[in-house]
Amino acid sequence: MENSDLHGAPPTLDHVVGQKRTVRQLKTVLDAFFNDRSAATAETAAPHVLLVGPPGVGKSLLSGLFAAELGAKCYEELAQNILTPGHLHGLLMMAEVGDVVFLDEIHELPAIAQTTLYRCLEERRLFLGGDRKNIMLPPFTFIGATTDEWALAKPLRDRFKIVAHLEHYSEDEIVHLVAQRAKGLHWPIEEEAIKGLALRGRGTPRIAIRLLEAARRTARAEGADTITVTHLARMCEIEGYDHLGLDILERRYLDLLRAAQGPLRLNMIATQLSLPKRTIEAVIESELIRLGLVTKSEDGRMLTAAGASHLSVSTT
Repeated sequence: MENSDLHGAPPTLDHVVGQKRTVRQLKTVLDAFFNDRSAATAETAAPHVLLVGPPGVGKSLLSGLFAAELGAKCYEELAQNILTPGHLHGLLMMAEVGDVVFLDEIHELPAIAQTTLYRCLEERRLFLGGDRKNIMLPPFTFIGATTDEWALAKPLRDRFKIVAHLEHYSEDEIVHLVAQRAKGLHWPIEEEAIKGLALRGRGTPRIAIRLLEAARRTARAEGADTITVTHLARMCEIEGYDHLGLDILERRYLDLLRAAQGPLRLNMIATQLSLPKRTIEAVIESELIRLGLVTKSEDGRMLTAAGASHLSVSTT
């Protein structure tokens, strides 16, 4: 679901499954832009947009569809690749009138680059400093995507006219999305297999589509055209997913908490998993807390009753 260029992905905003509020916001922006532009004589661009939401729920997809419906070129970059203001200047100077510049994980921009960016968005000029001349930029649309809008400098966040919040999907929406993607890819699939993938997708399209592709590989490896529940089960066995779609690392995290029989501090978990604390908090822990399997307090992390029940089911 991350890239609208993928075969089988929705071709327009009207075909997007889920995220109804955000899709409506973006369509309203498009309608207003085209209606205003039809009466205007000056060259214009759509307003800047900030897409906020957890990983894998479609921020990149929506930005690509938005640009496509504007009829604009879209220049995409990861904020982690913007190391200096000069890198940012190069990206922004690629845009021509009406184009879209999309920066993913915008909260990862260094502070100095965030300052450079909000001045560019405010005044549509690149401030090169020293004896070099400032460069005027053409009207363009900037889209930022982030999992943490409050990690942005406030002046930068305030430059976005549109702030859209994306959410995790319901199980029914994931069912619809998996069915849509399988149909678009011409992959026959059993209804029960779709439901099984939706359950393991945990409200995240990126996960559900990845599992769909893995189930398809398993089916093709056995010479089958139709993806069945049996192929889904075999894929989970091969790749280490349980009935909730938790992977081996996530279950190791839960096993550590079960073995501790009480609160376990993050530094101990990080040591035993050989992972940075930041990675555990942002990637593993946040998802397990959202699913109600783990809770945390000042004393440390603990399994919930649901987490203990999940482990008991997974090991039977």
